[in-house]
Amino acid sequence: MESRSFIREAKVLIEDINAPVSNGSADEIAAHRKDLQRRISSLFSGLQNPTLPSAFNLRDAALANGFVVAPPVLQRLASFDTV
Repeated sequence: MESRSFIREAKVLIEDINAPVSNGSADEIAAHRKDLQRRISSLFSGLQNPTLPSAFNLRDAALANGFVVAPPVLQRLASFDTV
């Protein structure tokens, strides 16, 4: 995936991850989280440039909100993480 596309999609996804989801049934909330997890995994699968700050921001937002980031993705990001 081209870097600008990744950055644009990551920004929207981070906003969706951080948005509070308080109304809806337990099933609706679970379905929403499942969709977010699918989007996270899909977006990271297209990551070609693991040095993008938006990749680190997406990783941090996903992990902080209880989502899973695949270990190979975490390893790729960690190899460029200078913080």
